[in-house]
Amino acid sequence: GDFSARELTVLPGRTVTIVDSAAYGMIMVQGHGKMAGWEIETPTLIRYGQLTNDEFFVSESAAAQGVTITNYSRTDPIVMLKHFGPENPDLGISVTI
Repeated sequence: GDFSARELTVLPGRTVTIVDSAAYGMIMVQGHGKMAGWEIETPTLIRYGQLTNDEFFVSESAAAQGVTITNYSRTDPIVMLKHFGPENPDLGISVTI
């Protein structure tokens, strides 16, 4: 199967609920806010061994119920990259072997 990725942008001051059909990992590229009750942010510097709030996994059941994301900023968007495994039914690619 094919792996896929999708960029998601949440505009400043907005709250959205995103529904997906498959589990995914996500990494923050820009901004800060909250996702499903968890603080999310893009770090500017990461030191060895330091924990960050920029990378999360969303299970298939949580993705199907919808994940709510709030952008706290008044000026900057939240930008995240969501990466999906090969079983993503939303990918829309049909392969015949």
